[in-house]
Amino acid sequence: MKVAQFSNCVSAIALVTALAATAPALAQQAPAAPQEADGLEVVIVTASGGNRTQINSSVSVTTVNAQAIADFKPSSESELLRMIPGIQVSGTAGPGGNSNIAVRGLPVATGGSPFVQIQEDGLPTVLFGDIQFGNNDYWTRFDASVANVEGVRGGSASTYASQAPGAVINYISNTGLQQGGYAQLSTGLGFSENRFDFRYGGPISDQTRFHVGGYLKKGSGPLDAGYDVSNSYQIKGNLTHDFADNKGFVRVLVKIADTQEPNYTGSPALASINGLEVSNIEPFPGFDGRTGSNYSVYNQDFLIFNRDGVLERVKMDGITTKATSLGGQVRYNLNDNWSVDNNFRWTDMSGGFAAPFLNVATRASVIGSVISRPGLPNATVASIRYAAGPKAGQAFTDTYLDNNVNVRTNIRDIGSTANDLKLTGNYDTGFGALTARVGYFYMKQNIAMDWHVNKSLRELSGNNPSQLDLFDAAGNKLTQEGISGYNNNWGDCCARDYDLSYTNTAPYIALELDAEKFALDGSVRFESVEASGNTVAGGSEFLVNSGGVQIATIRANGARENLNYTRDYTSWSFGALYKLNEDTSFFVRRSKGGRFNGDRQTVSGKINANGSLTQAGRTASVDFVNQDELGLKNRGDLAGGRYTLEFTLLQGDFKQSTFELSATRCPGGSGGCVIDAKYESSGAEAYATYRNGPFSVIGNATYSNAKISRPTGSGASGPFTRAPGIPDLSFTVAANYDFSDKIAVGVSTTGQTSSIDDGGREYPGGAVLNATAKYSLLKNVELSLSAYNLFDKFDLRGNGGVVNAGVNPAVISGNPALGRTITAAIRYTF
Repeated sequence: MKVAQFSNCVSAIALVTALAATAPALAQQAPAAPQEADGLEVVIVTASGGNRTQINSSVSVTTVNAQAIADFKPSSESELLRMIPGIQVSGTAGPGGNSNIAVRGLPVATGGSPFVQIQEDGLPTVLFGDIQFGNNDYWTRFDASVANVEGVRGGSASTYASQAPGAVINYISNTGLQQGGYAQLSTGLGFSENRFDFRYGGPISDQTRFHVGGYLKKGSGPLDAGYDVSNSYQIKGNLTHDFADNKGFVRVLVKIADTQEPNYTGSPALASINGLEVSNIEPFPGFDGRTGSNYSVYNQDFLIFNRDGVLERVKMDGITTKATSLGGQVRYNLNDNWSVDNNFRWTDMSGGFAAPFLNVATRASVIGSVISRPGLPNATVASIRYAAGPKAGQAFTDTYLDNNVNVRTNIRDIGSTANDLKLTGNYDTGFGALTARVGYFYMKQNIAMDWHVNKSLRELSGNNPSQLDLFDAAGNKLTQEGISGYNNNWGDCCARDYDLSYTNTAPYIALELDAEKFALDGSVRFESVEASGNTVAGGSEFLVNSGGVQIATIRANGARENLNYTRDYTSWSFGALYKLNEDTSFFVRRSKGGRFNGDRQTVSGKINANGSLTQAGRTASVDFVNQDELGLKNRGDLAGGRYTLEFTLLQGDFKQSTFELSATRCPGGSGGCVIDAKYESSGAEAYATYRNGPFSVIGNATYSNAKISRPTGSGASGPFTRAPGIPDLSFTVAANYDFSDKIAVGVSTTGQTSSIDDGGREYPGGAVLNATAKYSLLKNVELSLSAYNLFDKFDLRGNGGVVNAGVNPAVISGNPALGRTITAAIRYTF
């Protein structure tokens, strides 16, 4: 635990407690928790008007409650999202985040979550889901304070939220409607990780209630880093006061978070390759991605050339976040027909991204290579030696090594101010209930960062790999601590320093007509995004003396790009619902939603010298997603139990122009390029629940036929081919059985079918099986065991690339799921 910073946690609890003791008039109506018997009766509060149940709404929406998430035991935040149909993510990036979250077969062209917005209590944590080195899954953590996670795909996500035409995923807080809580201590069995979770809330008076919850976590993790790469806490609290006579509520929300979690960047593996088919995948000797990573005690800190122009030693601490937020929610019923809602949040937030990226290369490709030394003759590599560890100074003779970066990005400011104001009127027309809404959304998002991408070399090992130093034929050292270049691994594109601000305003209107047998709705959102600030790119290479070694360096002192433009666009959505009976409804929907390209538009040649957009920049600054949906919602009795079913047929398309900073997908393997492509997808998604006495099961599946059209050499659109990284089918199923009041067990599985890489090579699908067992030692004391990947399957979900196809088995790289990970916990409920 971060003792020196824990005073912030105490301050947060003290603030909420003080508010609870003194507040005569603070609150909001809490979102209804999912009913255990029938989730289709849950009132939708995400990307909607907030007055319809799931079965009576013409949108695809899923609510997963906290208990279902705890039973599933996801290995990371992104794997939690696999519980929501339509969301396609490998779930292997680790607890820090940095996942590529696709939705409904609409792929991620470069990185992040361009079409998915993650919210906390109805407001986005960051405005854009694919901020470079600041993806939206960094900033939100599921903990005991969360009552449920709600996901709306397509439909009203385009018009009730900004920058979210694909989906909105909302983490909804428990607000203390019922007295009680729990404290839970969990620990890894066979690995170093301890976590303390807690929550408590309840009424203070007839009209006032509170809730406080959060977690503390520390350890080296299941992929043993050799040091405490996990070191986090988060405290969230809220205080609600309900007005008399059902007039509404007012609520204050507080969050304090200081998190440090690893980002896993993959591992090597062995495989058989026959044409474009990759099969028989198994762990690489000495680097089993189920249990090891390229984090290392010998690389837990490293040197960067910082923005002040000096060498600075920084920690290899994964993805770090620091956040303090204060929010307020108000609903007031003006009369029987009109109500006003307002949701506000101010957030002071910063962080960092530090990771040893993985790229498997041969030792032979390094020997004889040339190292640039501006102002001096270039040097030729003649030998490689261990830079640290028990073999320090000895010759390195392994066949393979890892020649990817040590990267450190300082996220100096990613704070924001957001507000969503909505006026709602309801009238009975005699033909049906007519609801009209007028809203206005405002959010100012700061993005200030400096990037430090070092050329780095280390041994290919999953057990504390050593950095590797290079030497010329005369024995002169060419690197320092395995670093051969500061800030220059991807060229002058990526020694970047910027301070940007985006202000998004969006008035929106919606009309709904709800008759006995059918419902109609339509909504329009008018977006305006104002961009300001500047970006400074890298300059020319120069030499820096690092411990007596001259290291080639780039600093962000090159061309300055100023932003001074505004982009306006419109999104809309129209739907119709037919109610066959109280247990069955059908819906159709058509939507067009836009999302703005934020910081990824910078340093791309699409901004004029005066800060305005070029014509190409105006076209590329907004990506539009078109979607059509046909859905069924049904519930009923089955074999003595009760079931619910949500099924949606869908198709969609979009065109995206975005900047890729690394050599991952750039032609010729150079860093920094603009990727233009068209995408289309058709498919289906399903979510079902079943409960029969002590037995319950929930499951979802997403089928996608996703395609991509890349420009030809002449700039024309090429043919549509299968999109990389999107499996045809992904699924999650979790089942639980209560044997008695004392014993309960559960099993779950998550998996997917095959997917292809950028070269068209097809990698097999797979699934992992998880299990939980609970035993009530006393009335209020529960012991539990949770096993992730019970059968220790090597499940390579995030396909990577082929390193060496000339050997048998071939050497490849990718991102496997965690291996067997067992956690024990004790919970005291009060």
